[in-house]
Amino acid sequence: DFTGGHEIVVRVEGGPGSEALREALSQIGLDDVTVQSFELGSNEYSIRFGENEEDDMHVNAADQTAAVRESVREALLKKFPNRVEILSADFVGPTVGKELRRQATWAALLSLVAMLCYIGYRFEMAFGVGALVAGFHDVVVAIGIYLLCGHSINMSALAGALTIVGYSVNDTIVVYDRIREEIVLQKGKSLEEIINYSVSVTLNRTIITNLLTFFSAVALYFFCSGAVEDMSLLFMAGVITGTFSTIYVASPVSLAWADFREARAKKK
Repeated sequence: DFTGGHEIVVRVEGGPGSEALREALSQIGLDDVTVQSFELGSNEYSIRFGENEEDDMHVNAADQTAAVRESVREALLKKFPNRVEILSADFVGPTVGKELRRQATWAALLSLVAMLCYIGYRFEMAFGVGALVAGFHDVVVAIGIYLLCGHSINMSALAGALTIVGYSVNDTIVVYDRIREEIVLQKGKSLEEIINYSVSVTLNRTIITNLLTFFSAVALYFFCSGAVEDMSLLFMAGVITGTFSTIYVASPVSLAWADFREARAKKK
């Protein structure tokens, strides 16, 4: 999605499997190719790969797509005679990929800034900073796990990352709301004591809610395939990092920011 390339949807009778298709395509130099079936036991596969270095930049996209489509069809027919049908072929140029990358970056940044402003308004700026750092932490770690498992970043992964940010912030807000209540109820106690108490009180809710969400993602991962399987892996990683950040990142960062502001005010 972000670098440009081809996507071809094929139907191969008998459902030989993704690995068999990858072996057939490697014969024409397509080693770095992603082949995914749409569902378990399906005869339809999505074949995605980037542009070749020898592609002629002066050839229009339609002709280039037609040529690539024909070469893929011939390679598959050699291994699966009379069993291959090309359903569709699409091409994303590097210019479009660059625009998608720019828009994706702005979408992620603006969502974090908007949440910072809202939480800072509804609670305090210290809480907004804590939620922002926790959300950034969750996305970076979850995408890191996602990439280490051999997946690539695309628009679906970006949507999953933004969903993780929203889920993590929602979980963090529950703790923040309890902190705000306890500040009024436990006057005279330090903010550190109130944060420790609030995190402890909401710990059961945090673990149970996130554990149930994690089980849902696990079910999708094992019983689905294709894009749903990829997204569920990202969600599994995001739920784990979100639980960690709610307890060990968001509130401590908020406390550190509040202490920094207080020390700065005293110095002035």
